[in-house]
Amino acid sequence: MSVWQGSAPIPLHTRAADPIFAQTIRKNFGYGGLARFNRLARFDRLTWARPMRQASTMDGIASPSQAEHPPKRPRRWLRWILEITGACLLFFTAAVVTDFAYFVSSLQNQTPSPAVRADGIIALTGGADRISEAFDLLNQGRAKRLLITGVNKATSQQALAGHTAGGVEVLDCCVDIDRNALNTLGNALETARWVRDKQFKSIIVVTSNYHMPRSLLELRRVLPDTTLIAYPVISQNLKLDSWWTNPTSIRLLLSEYVKYAGATFQLRMERATAERVTARAE
Repeated sequence: MSVWQGSAPIPLHTRAADPIFAQTIRKNFGYGGLARFNRLARFDRLTWARPMRQASTMDGIASPSQAEHPPKRPRRWLRWILEITGACLLFFTAAVVTDFAYFVSSLQNQTPSPAVRADGIIALTGGADRISEAFDLLNQGRAKRLLITGVNKATSQQALAGHTAGGVEVLDCCVDIDRNALNTLGNALETARWVRDKQFKSIIVVTSNYHMPRSLLELRRVLPDTTLIAYPVISQNLKLDSWWTNPTSIRLLLSEYVKYAGATFQLRMERATAERVTARAE
């Protein structure tokens, strides 16, 4: 809203600031007319100010309020951190998936050797088939003695003897029973004591196929100079050919993989610590 002077429009709020113009309005229209004119002038000031602010922004001239409070821009360092974090998570996920696939494929390639022989046999409890297979190897003369490690304290000798045709006589003759081990690491520690006591140089390790990688890992930690021969027992609860379609197989594989990865990480940390101690001693 404006009045014209010559060829250029003059805003009303500019004319309202002129005392002579205000006196003329008051004389012709009275104080009521002057009040109405002032209201129009205030509206006109807002109408003119809006395009002026837009024009100043387009011309690169910031208003005082914009100079005091410049528009916020995304911080580059925060964006970089988010991008780096996302890339690291993507790389970690890809590495875990690849390692898990390798873990599963290694189980599919496990096959027991039919002509295996050693000084001793160890059977890690956790499945009835493990004990039966270990007794079969002992009865075939594949080793001198058998250690069944991790036996529940409530399990009797008669219950164990039911897994072999020789009965209790075989237990009394050639079988040692460990009831102290509560997990795979405990199995390895008890096996190490048994191997050193018997002065064996080689042993056959009997356990489920999915449990074999972690069992060998723990045994190698405590028996670095002993030859370990894997004799995996095919678990009836694990369908390796179509494990991704079986919820039980998925849970079993994921659980064992997490435990195996944890044991691997712990072993690497122990080796790194031992290397640092050796380096300092030298």
